[in-house]
Amino acid sequence: MKHLQSLSDLDRALADPKGTVVLYKHSTQCGICDGAIDQIEQFLKDHPASAEFYYLDLLAHRDVSNEIAQRLGVKHESPQAIVLEGGKVAAVLNHRAIRVPALEKALHV
Repeated sequence: MKHLQSLSDLDRALADPKGTVVLYKHSTQCGICDGAIDQIEQFLKDHPASAEFYYLDLLAHRDVSNEIAQRLGVKHESPQAIVLEGGKVAAVLNHRAIRVPALEKALHV
């Protein structure tokens, strides 16, 4: 999983119009986020080549989170996994909906 730490990182993450990308927004002070990241890590273990995953630490990089909301038109929530296919939003999973089966469905694996 790559880290989003700047707007230029976000530009690179959004630059691939053909591939599947997942932007994961995480708060290090949120218990629900702890469960969500465990689910994402399990998903990546089970399906390592399914998509390019990007991790955003919300507390450290709120400006990047705000830019994601603005560019993609997706209301900010935390935790949040935004699935992009062909550069467009294909699915959004929030809070406790971030589970391996939901990720498998959203990513067609």
